[in-house]
Amino acid sequence: MLIELEHHKHGKTYEKLARELHVTKDKVEELVKNLVAKDLVTDDNGTVISTESGKELCKKVEKHRVETPIKLQMLSNDETMGLVNVLKKMLEKEEN
Repeated sequence: MLIELEHHKHGKTYEKLARELHVTKDKVEELVKNLVAKDLVTDDNGTVISTESGKELCKKVEKHRVETPIKLQMLSNDETMGLVNVLKKMLEKEEN
């Protein structure tokens, strides 16, 4: 939610946030209450606005995402076939 608000300095309504986050309005209200308690957003008559603390946290998260390497590990053909064979044997044992 904070990242979504980062690009809208005038905030967003509960309805718009719910649509964009693919959740219900009730869920947005629940999240907003928690974020207001932590001083990360303010609620101005149904419009959620990010506070300076919320903006700083958002910047830290974005920086962490950029700096953190993402590793994808693929299995070799031999490893894949070995895994398939193990699974086949497990299924055969269950059937017997």
